[in-house]
Amino acid sequence: MPIPAKILVVDDQQFVRQTLRSLLLQQPHWKVYEAASGKAALDRVREIKPDVVVMDIMMPEMSGVEATYELRRLAPNTKVVLMSSYYTPKEAAHLARLFGDGNFIEKSATGQDLIPAISRILPFESQAV
Repeated sequence: MPIPAKILVVDDQQFVRQTLRSLLLQQPHWKVYEAASGKAALDRVREIKPDVVVMDIMMPEMSGVEATYELRRLAPNTKVVLMSSYYTPKEAAHLARLFGDGNFIEKSATGQDLIPAISRILPFESQAV
């Protein structure tokens, strides 16, 4: 029996959060949560202690990079997948190595790349089916 994984999706655009939530809920053993900002993400991390956070880099108020930096302090075992449509893959990969777990996805490729990226960083018993 798979162990449920808690995934937190952080993006300031409601449509993006809902789309990613729908995509991730195709995995029956993943629980998906949302946050609309970096600050809200940190509150949710304290509350639910997610296994993985899917973090948009470009957000008002507190960027995804700033939120990820704080998240590292709060929940060092939580894995992070950064996503953006504003950075080149090379720039974003550099940010992902510095602040995330080396995981970056272009927003335009989330439909095909997000589930495999999350699955790779989860323990075997929580991976996608």
